[in-house]
Amino acid sequence: MKTKVSFISRMMTIAVAIVMTGTTVFADGGITDVYTTGTTNTPAGDFVVRSTNDLFYFQGEKYEVFKVYYDDPAMNMKIAVNPDEKCKSLIAFTDDYTLFYQCNRHGFGVRRVLFANPDAQKRFDPDKYQSQTVLSKKRRIEKKDAVKLIAGFLPGMQLS
Repeated sequence: MKTKVSFISRMMTIAVAIVMTGTTVFADGGITDVYTTGTTNTPAGDFVVRSTNDLFYFQGEKYEVFKVYYDDPAMNMKIAVNPDEKCKSLIAFTDDYTLFYQCNRHGFGVRRVLFANPDAQKRFDPDKYQSQTVLSKKRRIEKKDAVKLIAGFLPGMQLS
């Protein structure tokens, strides 16, 4: 009898271990390490940027994708970075908007915005957009710094 209980106990332990391991593997969802963190000084709150294994394709170029998570989940977005170029183009996007950031002779900042619908456009302040056309006066900026600037300042364009 004791052998039978011991055998059942071991089998249950193994079954629980298999279920827990399987759940952990599927919970990852393609997200890897924390890339950077910061704060927005907006109602969006603090943010965490995580690297992913996702790819974004735009105009024949392949971009690596970072996911940005805010204290306010409604502000979450993705940032696509061309790994082959040094600050030529970065793209911040959600289902509602796409913002294009670039480095040029004026510095690093937002250059163009596309909205999925008129309601999405109404949630952005055009004056704040204009103020973010130069986030850094440097003509070249490191990838991590550019991602952090976008994650920190983009929520400031959105109306509360």
